[in-house]
Amino acid sequence: MLAATLAAAVLRLFHLGAQSLWIDEVLTWYSANVGGPLGVRDVIENVHGPLYALVVHGMGRWTGDSEWGLRLPSALAGIATVPAMAWLAHRWIGREAAPWAAWLAALSPFLIWYSQEARPYAMMILFVCLSSAALLRLAESGAEAPARAPRRGGAALYGGSTLAGLLVSPSFAFVLPVQLRWWLADRVARPQRLRFAALAIGVLVLAALPFTPQALKTWDWQRLHPGRGATPGEKSLRGATTFHPAAIPFALHAFAVGYTLGPSLRELRADPSVATLARHAGELAATGVVFGALSVLALLALARRGRLADALLWAGIPLLIVSWFALSNFKVFHPRYLAVAAPPFLLGIAAALADQKPRGRAVLGGALLALWGISLWHHYTVPGYGKEDQRGAARLVSARIAAREQVIAVNSIDPMLYYYRGSAPLTPFWLGFASDEAMLERRFDDELAGRPGAWVVLSRPEDLDPAGRFAKQMDTRFPDAERFAFEGVRVWHVRNHAAPGGARD
Repeated sequence: MLAATLAAAVLRLFHLGAQSLWIDEVLTWYSANVGGPLGVRDVIENVHGPLYALVVHGMGRWTGDSEWGLRLPSALAGIATVPAMAWLAHRWIGREAAPWAAWLAALSPFLIWYSQEARPYAMMILFVCLSSAALLRLAESGAEAPARAPRRGGAALYGGSTLAGLLVSPSFAFVLPVQLRWWLADRVARPQRLRFAALAIGVLVLAALPFTPQALKTWDWQRLHPGRGATPGEKSLRGATTFHPAAIPFALHAFAVGYTLGPSLRELRADPSVATLARHAGELAATGVVFGALSVLALLALARRGRLADALLWAGIPLLIVSWFALSNFKVFHPRYLAVAAPPFLLGIAAALADQKPRGRAVLGGALLALWGISLWHHYTVPGYGKEDQRGAARLVSARIAAREQVIAVNSIDPMLYYYRGSAPLTPFWLGFASDEAMLERRFDDELAGRPGAWVVLSRPEDLDPAGRFAKQMDTRFPDAERFAFEGVRVWHVRNHAAPGGARD
């Protein structure tokens, strides 16, 4: 256990601040307000993870708001997940699987990815493990018996970790159905346990009440109405659709080897076609063979322990809800919203490895480690699999920008607000104008008017401008502009010849 936890610490702290922050991480920077005040109203209005923002804010007093400082809470949560996952394995599938669960949690590229991101998912997974293990222990001890100190302590641990999980991320709620199944499994004690469950649900509802008004304003809940049709002119949240037939296989692939084996996220956003997959056919085939075999063995191992129905409920509920959200144009589909199901995925593999004979375990474990090793190598060393290099682009602009020039952040205003600390104006530009080329040209000219020049920073154009109209128009209209390319980011330095001082030297 100690060795696995130390390995997790090394893998999560290594290169923790190496990559730029991406858009959602900058939102954490906003909500945590590191170095500034964070009032009760700020916390209540943050329906995406108020407790996580509080933790980042508190830790930021010592670490500051650097990339590694903002990500450190996630890294520490990811390290703590190793013993928590082992404890859950002990309670759910047996002590023999606990060491394998610890090592799988320590080395999983999926868990490492979110342990190095300033978002709440690594911390949510930690509380899923703690809450589930605490409930299993509490159920085994017989909560219907007269009150005793150990039982009260177990109830407090379950209640505290469950409430914390919900306040870290709303998607924690996806684990509650399987927990209710565990709690009510004892038919003899079911009446008493129903009363306890009602009390626990009441406490959680009361805790959620302060956040309810903001949640009602943040999301368009009418979109979830079963009989609702799309309104005239309603656009999808991202790209042509918020759901794709390959979304579920992609989520399974991410759970298996993370986002750094096979097509990168940028490749998929730019061209989600068979041609993109074909370029990575070898990696995808190897992943399919290894994890296909492990998945079959995992299902058999869980069935032998009487846990197969638990696992299907645990993973199936979030999969159905997230798919429904995407099909209703309510929320985009992404594997991170299914992160609550990462523990049963890894625990099933742990059970499968524990059941194998030494030779079979060596073959399966060696194949898994080979895939994970390549994925982690890509994660740490291959920029194409990393986040957009907004930091490099901002440094270039800060060093080169001249008097009276401005910065136009196209589809990238939030990261530029974090990285660009210069005195020149920073102007956001909506990439949705690219759907109308005449409108795009007019709007851009309006932003450039009166300035001798501008630095134009473009990132993540695939969602609003999959055809690349903005970049084509920039290259056509400003053929003499300086051009710079960073990972996932393009920069143009354009001159406005019509403005005073805009002529070239």
